[in-house]
Amino acid sequence: MDPLKLPKQEFADALGKISSRLGLAEVPEIEKTRRYGYFSARFHKYKIDPTRLRDAVEGLSNAGFQYISGLSAEGLYVNADLNAKRLGELVFEAVAKMGKKYGFTEECQLGSFLVEHTSANPIHPLHIGHGRNAILGDSLARLLRFCDNRVEVHFYVDDCGVQVMYATIGYNAVRDEAREWIERAKPDLVVGHIYSATNAVAEIGRLKKEAERAQDDEHKRSLIGEIDEWVAVLKRLMESEGDLVAKVVERLGQRDVAGEAVELNRRYEAGDPEAKRVVREVVDLVLRGQRETLARLGIEIDRWDYESELAVWSGEASRIVEELQRRWPQYVEYKGGAVVFRADKFVDDFKLWDVLDLPKFIPPVTLTRSDGTTLYVTRDVAYALWQARQGFDKVVRVISTEQTHEQAHVRIILYALGFEDVAKKIVHYAYEMVNLPGMKMSARRGRYISLDEILDEAAERSASLVKEKSPEIAGVIAEKVGVGSVRYAFLSTSPRKPIEFRWEVVLNLRQNSGTFLQYTYVRAYSILEKAPDVERASVPEQMLEEEKELLVKIAEWPSVVREAVRALRPDYVAEYLDGLALLFNSYYEKAPVLKAVEGVRKFRIALVNAVKTVLEAGFYILGIPTLTKM
Repeated sequence: MDPLKLPKQEFADALGKISSRLGLAEVPEIEKTRRYGYFSARFHKYKIDPTRLRDAVEGLSNAGFQYISGLSAEGLYVNADLNAKRLGELVFEAVAKMGKKYGFTEECQLGSFLVEHTSANPIHPLHIGHGRNAILGDSLARLLRFCDNRVEVHFYVDDCGVQVMYATIGYNAVRDEAREWIERAKPDLVVGHIYSATNAVAEIGRLKKEAERAQDDEHKRSLIGEIDEWVAVLKRLMESEGDLVAKVVERLGQRDVAGEAVELNRRYEAGDPEAKRVVREVVDLVLRGQRETLARLGIEIDRWDYESELAVWSGEASRIVEELQRRWPQYVEYKGGAVVFRADKFVDDFKLWDVLDLPKFIPPVTLTRSDGTTLYVTRDVAYALWQARQGFDKVVRVISTEQTHEQAHVRIILYALGFEDVAKKIVHYAYEMVNLPGMKMSARRGRYISLDEILDEAAERSASLVKEKSPEIAGVIAEKVGVGSVRYAFLSTSPRKPIEFRWEVVLNLRQNSGTFLQYTYVRAYSILEKAPDVERASVPEQMLEEEKELLVKIAEWPSVVREAVRALRPDYVAEYLDGLALLFNSYYEKAPVLKAVEGVRKFRIALVNAVKTVLEAGFYILGIPTLTKM
């Protein structure tokens, strides 16, 4: 139920009558921007004398409207306000009928969705950038589910490729020591340290070989400089992680790690049983740790899709390459044994820029390495085909803007293979990165801020805001406040804008933070906890301006949900909740609820209950934990 539906319809009917009186064949649209009233419509394009328009409007001024008031003409604008009393009755009726589902309307039922999010490489803990991906994807799924759409959430386990093999080789070199570490630390954290050290050893070995072959002195000096940088990475890792990293260096320092990784990857993609055993052991250890982190944030995954199973061992990635070679030999090139598809030429020749919503620049794409193993984009095409066959109307892939070209390549290749509908079904839900002031991250160099570290610090900082005296309960509350603050911080900004993560903003108690919203909810809850049961209350003729504003704001909630789900923008919900909380807190400071006179008290209790109901629905969508005390 949408409380604004009847007022809007009444204003639209009035516009129809005005247009008829003016002899117009059409009725102007109702604008979202408010000019001189809550509803506005402009008659500018009809070239009407303002006096005629004013006369037509005045002829309806006593038409007995139920839901709108103050119908007027200002220049060539027709405007109307809302009847606050009637709107309040509609709000209370909708809240009573819908309960926690208030905000849902049939217009936000859009179909079925497969939402793929996070999909982090299984080689280290989730870091702060993955946090934005995971929280965005989870809130998209929650938003769609709130509107009764069918949703399934998938995590794409990228278990192929050289980086995974580095983690595997390193882990097996220090298996006994690693198992001891895992008894007292998260497995993804331990494997992450091993991966960073192994990667550094591999890079040093590769650069040394290149330096030995270098003929040019300047090039040689440049390579030696790079070697020094990687040596510095190892030293830093040893200082922080000590014996474990030292053992990795000791046992791998004289081995051709890069060559071993390529060979292990070849064997893994070929389905060699021993390769599968050692790689999967490490991948599953990391996933165990990543699951723990996601659980802290209240995030659940419905399916874990292994790249190896769906794209490689099935033979699908190889078939894709063969089919492209067969269909479009004129766009396929061979460079040193690698297969390259000239996506740039294909797009130009078939004018696909607008058809597939492509970025301005499209480079060629390499499909296989010289040893015949597939690359990420080829396997991703295979996965996209598998996703499309699962029977969903849309496939939403939450992937950073850094992969814009790779995701464009996926759609182009699908189109080239004759899967135009699949290419159009896939939505690349792009998001920008999270920046930490003064911190430059690189997982390969072991320099990143894990999501667990962020959540730990959020809980620590939140502890000072908690008034509960019992240490155990206070700890639980602080954890939930921390989770709410981090989730809101990642959701309150448009996905296409970078986030600068600052604690003074994240934990702001006065506005625009998860902490502020939780604090507001606790205020509403505490009032209702002391109040008698919420009853059907009559809406008084005379109200405070803050009460009128709150009723209008609450009435807008269904339209906010509708717009958010259609645009796939959880930040619309975050922005709305912040505005609602600001209004409610201002009202809380001015208007007594429980001490008000009888009729007013019932009304105000119902109003507070409506605010609490909307906050609960919004918290579900954003994944913010609800608290009854702080």
